Amino acid sequence: MAKPRIVAVPIFSGLQSLDAVGPGQVFGTANQMIGRQAYRVTFVATKAGPIQTTAGFALVADGIQSAPPKTIDTLIVPGGDDAGVRGALADKRLMAWIALAARHARRACSVCSGAFLLAATGTLNGKRVATHWSATADLQRVFPDLKVDAESIYVNEGRCWTSAGVTTGIDMALALLEQDLGRDVATAVARQLVVYMRRPGHQTQFSATLNAQSATDDRLGNLAAWIETNLHKRLDVEALAARTAMSPRSFHRHVKSELGVSPAKFVEAIRLDAARRLLDERLDLAQIAARAGFSGPDHLIRAFGRRFGVTPAAYRQMHASQPAP
Repeated sequence: MAKPRIVAVPIFSGLQSLDAVGPGQVFGTANQMIGRQAYRVTFVATKAGPIQTTAGFALVADGIQSAPPKTIDTLIVPGGDDAGVRGALADKRLMAWIALAARHARRACSVCSGAFLLAATGTLNGKRVATHWSATADLQRVFPDLKVDAESIYVNEGRCWTSAGVTTGIDMALALLEQDLGRDVATAVARQLVVYMRRPGHQTQFSATLNAQSATDDRLGNLAAWIETNLHKRLDVEALAARTAMSPRSFHRHVKSELGVSPAKFVEAIRLDAARRLLDERLDLAQIAARAGFSGPDHLIRAFGRRFGVTPAAYRQMHASQPAP
């Protein structure tokens, strides 16, 4: 029987717990689902013992000497709060271990602000990377050689993977699992973890629906969720206003005030979010346009180009799944 692949997660005081535990749970659940230990997940730190997280509880780590860099299959570097990341960067022993592990591992990955640690080793030089939306500007400033993707939830460039953080670390881990054991296993793990939709990496950290749900008026969040499941219906101002029990004129003013866009642009943004997700499936443009509620491929291409600056076909090619190394 093949030896388990070692997934090493270096942790430090002030880390974001879900950045480490989320991916770890994906690989642990995979072991349960397939009935064998395909992976061995280990949390390591400069000093063995409990490591305090931003959540207020501690994770128990083994010492880094227990995980020789040459034995590691997948390195996953989590993020943390500002003080935690600065402390980790100042820990010469930890950073030397991360640099060696990143060099020898089959895959070198980061979650959230863990990108700062992985980038500091030179591993990400010249690569397109993702991090949490709140850290994209700082990451680009500190490491100008990187191509920071401010939207994607995770990015794969060869053996390097970077994710936007928190729950997106789970999305990245599911993609890693699919690369190793296939789509069926990854889907089974997602179902077991009650992850409702396995998201492609190019899905944005931002969405029209999430923006609406953050508005002060709950009616707009509820409306956005309804629109997502009814893209095939007539979604003009009159129909939407009726669902919110407002007059068309009041509804138009309210959407503009709360969301900063017209109702038509609000609906189009939700349609485009859906179209971008559908591009990850084996559908032609006519099918995607129909499912997302556009009048046809030409309508979709024009709207997609206005928002993303490329055609749907070019976008699909840019974000196509890469073959396993």
